[in-house]
Amino acid sequence: MNMRKVWAWAMAAAVCAALAGCGQTEETVEEEQYLTIGAAAEGAFDLLVNNATGQDITAFAMKTGVEETYPASMMGSEDVWKNGETAEVFYLPEETEEMEMETETDVVFQPSYQAQVTLADGSVYELTALGLEDLDGEVSLCMEEEVLYVTYTSKTSGDTVSTKEQEMAAIAQQKAMEEAEAQAESQAAQEPAQSAPAQSEPVQTAPAQQPVQSAPVEQIPEQTTEGCLTEGGGPVFN
Repeated sequence: MNMRKVWAWAMAAAVCAALAGCGQTEETVEEEQYLTIGAAAEGAFDLLVNNATGQDITAFAMKTGVEETYPASMMGSEDVWKNGETAEVFYLPEETEEMEMETETDVVFQPSYQAQVTLADGSVYELTALGLEDLDGEVSLCMEEEVLYVTYTSKTSGDTVSTKEQEMAAIAQQKAMEEAEAQAESQAAQEPAQSAPAQSEPVQTAPAQQPVQSAPVEQIPEQTTEGCLTEGGGPVFN
């Protein structure tokens, strides 16, 4: 009987120890803290983003594709998003007319989102292909060959998605646009020089000619009827 009591107490102690261990595990998970970027708000996207760029990140900003400029950094001035660290990013997009549009074909166009990332060496990169509605779980922020991109699990397909090719295409398009603008500016600068009339050498004008003094005209005496010859000397006027 005493042995049964001893076994009962031993079993109870083992169960308590197991429960205590589980409690500690749950408490450890709950206490895991992430660097917070942005502010939690109703309707905001809540993302877990791992910095896999190879460098620390010192500034991070997001905007919709229809906004022209990025807002101020969502990170504090003293914050450093270390390489390999996961941050919890809260992003509440600005309301725009093009956030979601339903057409006659009932196709819904999801808005595009962009992010600007500043690394510890001062270099700035941009993400142009962020489909936040399709992100499921943790996102990895990666850098290869001077191309910043993300990898994530798609909610729609369940596949792992990489935006590297999209970002490379966006970089190529931006470069082509910049080259076209530079060429247009160069041509515009050359046009005034080409259209300006060529300066000709001054024409030397001949010196003004002095008036030519003409010889005095001999005045012919007027013919009169007085003293006219009557024979062989000219006509006779009656």
